[in-house]
Amino acid sequence: MKKEILKEIREPGKSRKKKGQPKGRRNGFLEGLTGKDFTAAGLFFFSLLLCRLFVLQYGVFGSSIDWISQHSTLADYFRKRFYATGNLFPDFAWNLGGGQNIYHFAYYGLLSPTMLLSYLFPFIPMDLWVMGSSALLYAADAVLFYQWISKKGLHYGNCLFTSLFFTCSTALLYHSYNQLMFVDYMPFLLLALLGVDRHFQKRKSGLLILSVLGMILTSFYFSVGGLLALTAYAVTEYLKCGTENAAYEAEQENRKVSRNQKAGAEKKQRAGEKSAGTGETLVGLRSFFGAAIRFALPVLAGILLSGILLIPSAAALFGGSGEGGRGTAAGGIAGLFTDPAMWKPQFLILRLCYTPYGIGLSAFAGVALLGRVIGKSRLREKLLSFLLLVFFCIPLFGYLLNGGLYSKDKVFIPFLPVLCAEVGLYVENQLVRKRECGKNRSTGNFKRKVMTELRELLPYLIVLILMWNAKQETYFEPYWHLGILDVICVTACYLAWRWFPAKKRLRGRELPFLPLVFSAVILAFAGKAINQEKHVMIPRKTYEALTDSKIAAAIREIRAEDPGWYRMEQYGDGGQNLANVNRIWDIGQNVSTIYSSAYNAEYKKFRDETYGINEAFRNRMMQTVSDDPLFWQFMGVKYILAETRPEGYELYRDYGDFQVYRAISAAPVAYVTDQVVSETEYKSLPYPQNQEILETAAVIPDQEMRKTTAAIPDQEKSAESVDNFRAAADSDTKNGSVGPLFHSCFQKVNLEIPETDQEDLRIQKTADGYEIETKKSVTVSATLPGTAEGATLLAVSFEVENQKASHDMFIRINGQTNRLTGINHTYANGNTQFNYLVTMKEDGTVFIRMGKGHYILKNFETWTGMAQPLEKTEQLYSQAVTLIGGTTATYGGDGITGVVSAERDGYLITSIPYDENFVLKVDGKETLLFRANTAFLGAKIPSGEHKIVLVYHAPGRTAGSWCSLMGGMLALILVICEKKKQQNGSERAGESKMLQKQRKYYIIRV
Repeated sequence: MKKEILKEIREPGKSRKKKGQPKGRRNGFLEGLTGKDFTAAGLFFFSLLLCRLFVLQYGVFGSSIDWISQHSTLADYFRKRFYATGNLFPDFAWNLGGGQNIYHFAYYGLLSPTMLLSYLFPFIPMDLWVMGSSALLYAADAVLFYQWISKKGLHYGNCLFTSLFFTCSTALLYHSYNQLMFVDYMPFLLLALLGVDRHFQKRKSGLLILSVLGMILTSFYFSVGGLLALTAYAVTEYLKCGTENAAYEAEQENRKVSRNQKAGAEKKQRAGEKSAGTGETLVGLRSFFGAAIRFALPVLAGILLSGILLIPSAAALFGGSGEGGRGTAAGGIAGLFTDPAMWKPQFLILRLCYTPYGIGLSAFAGVALLGRVIGKSRLREKLLSFLLLVFFCIPLFGYLLNGGLYSKDKVFIPFLPVLCAEVGLYVENQLVRKRECGKNRSTGNFKRKVMTELRELLPYLIVLILMWNAKQETYFEPYWHLGILDVICVTACYLAWRWFPAKKRLRGRELPFLPLVFSAVILAFAGKAINQEKHVMIPRKTYEALTDSKIAAAIREIRAEDPGWYRMEQYGDGGQNLANVNRIWDIGQNVSTIYSSAYNAEYKKFRDETYGINEAFRNRMMQTVSDDPLFWQFMGVKYILAETRPEGYELYRDYGDFQVYRAISAAPVAYVTDQVVSETEYKSLPYPQNQEILETAAVIPDQEMRKTTAAIPDQEKSAESVDNFRAAADSDTKNGSVGPLFHSCFQKVNLEIPETDQEDLRIQKTADGYEIETKKSVTVSATLPGTAEGATLLAVSFEVENQKASHDMFIRINGQTNRLTGINHTYANGNTQFNYLVTMKEDGTVFIRMGKGHYILKNFETWTGMAQPLEKTEQLYSQAVTLIGGTTATYGGDGITGVVSAERDGYLITSIPYDENFVLKVDGKETLLFRANTAFLGAKIPSGEHKIVLVYHAPGRTAGSWCSLMGGMLALILVICEKKKQQNGSERAGESKMLQKQRKYYIIRV
């Protein structure tokens, strides 16, 4: 007896190998690896295989939508800027959009850990880094999800197939090479879910804090949904293990009293609870709120740590800057809560299924979600499914997650992991754990059995009906049959399992997972179909042409020869212009273009409304390059990389595949002049005189103009020239000069489009324009009778009434495009005023390409002319600001220093978009800034030589720094407290084990 007892007492540090455990090879490569490790590795390589089959065989791991124009190019710019300035937390981007608050681009990974890591590898091109990291993050998603779901106590096969189900989500792979911010936070979200488990089980919060921080820094927009998913999961996990938590709390409290006191306390507690009847409830609520606070603190620490990004980004988005692509909710956020429509449930099955702009799972996900809610189980077990159903069905949550401005299903992608976990639990509960239910099917109440079967079959029927009703949806129409097939297959598997329990083959281990297998396979086919149908992959040849190193070498060569302060842009076809809208080849290159969801509203309004730039793309956020020669001159675009020569430019260098043209007279980015007109007078000028006048004069606010005229003696006032601008705008070149500063070089002509009435094309002249109806895009040639001799520029302006408002239409004149988006498009540009200012053909022929549709052109006007005389433009730009050290030497790249010599009192005029957060110092004294040329920085400058310092301070930057500091302190306090508790707990546990060992040894000796 004594020997048997001694066998049960093992020495500390020694363990007994379990039966069936595989023997590892000593010092072998695979020693210590388990089946889970091999499964995780298999999922990793399976994910990479999907990348190869679905994307890479058609081109590079990138898309022609946003990847080529935003994600790869902006990340490259962030890294170039860091290498040039050494500033990890910048405030301003001089190179993009004429100069923008850099937090306008925070949405695209400004402080993303993945992109910051690339700073350590300058020898890896950023576009290759983005492609490789995106594919690896996608593979990491599969591995991390499997690591998380395998800790749920599910069957091994269930964990495997649920992980495959998660990996095959159409949203996950599709956005890994399209809109990266939709999914690149997913690894951190999965780590946060693991951190929640670790927090409740081990009382350790470090992983949770870092994961929340990483998720927000990667994609702050989608982190809101991620935090909501984390909170819902944490609540349900606490309720599931509430008994264990309560027992742990009781154990901690009971350790403080002696055994006798403990026994007496327990008796008193039971007596008190029995008499009051509410003791258990009060203790449960107190325990729940205590756990909620303990969970909220590490999450809060992670949020505060990210304050260096969150607060400046919020200030940039809502502090006066434009937000592209976002509507306006009536009544704001408060109006959403009072709107009854926001509370009316809507079960949109495509929010969950197939479309990559939703969660992107198969129909079985909807079945599992409804099955978990409808099924017979405890509330705490199906609470998460119930919460998910509420989030998905109540429109209010969709609007709130989208900032309260519109409802788009993309914001529900962060719920993908928890939804897949619920799918796995549904399979485990409904199929695996009911394996033995069939043995007693013949017993029991028949009516109850029928009701039970109907209740469990109901989710399949509901989803089948929803799928059938959604087959006409735009995104679902090409592959709705896959959704119907999915529902039929999983329903057949369920019926086979429930109705034929006596068959041993049908009760085997494989059958319960067949619904997941079928769904994963169908989802994979749907994913391949979606990727092919979207057809947004970039062919390798196209990608190589867009990223040709010869272009970068040419730009660096030009910068070495001409290191001044100017802008340099590329112009090509539509695809090239879109791809290069945010591309910066060299940190010394500056462009006037920008494509971002946030932007400087002053600059956007100037382009679209004041100046009248053509809009070539359907997305109103795209402020792409325009081949308007006068705009290039105004914005200081000194060099153009193009295939044809623009008016006002001369060939500078021929590189074979492309040519570089240099402006004869481009405006400096900043200069001093006294040739000014008032803003009121400028806004009275029609098109195209409103563009012409900026070649010879600058526009200042009326208040500044009144100060100037009041300071000048009456005989020296130049008010006469100001008063004559309106008359000059209405005159032609034959009337002689009517003002010393401005004389229009354009005159009206008639652009005659040939009328026709054919089956596929109808062009009919109206009283003030044309009515056009065409079934396909066509090109017609038109003539310009009465063109002035020597005219090199053509200006056309008209209004468009789209008779098919839900469809796009476009008109292209001599290669310059204007497009009107269909009204149903989320980012519709609303471009109903088409303006063109293009270089004329040598023979005077005008080529007009008309897009498919039916539309009416009203108030059709045409002018021909030429640029203003060179001596006038050179006089305006004669006093340019010369930079000292470029745009990267002052205040970590957030400021500039320059010198200028002014012959007379005048005004500092720039083409830097106006922002109230600039500080201008002239000779060390702060100077008031105003809007010059209606949308740009300007200031009054006295005569003489001056040193100018212009610095930008991003709003919210200081507050964000303090917020991050407080978050770091909170995180440190939490970690220290947890360490101390663990040390105290381990010491007490050691003492308890020693006492127990001594007690056992004493019993054995006795």
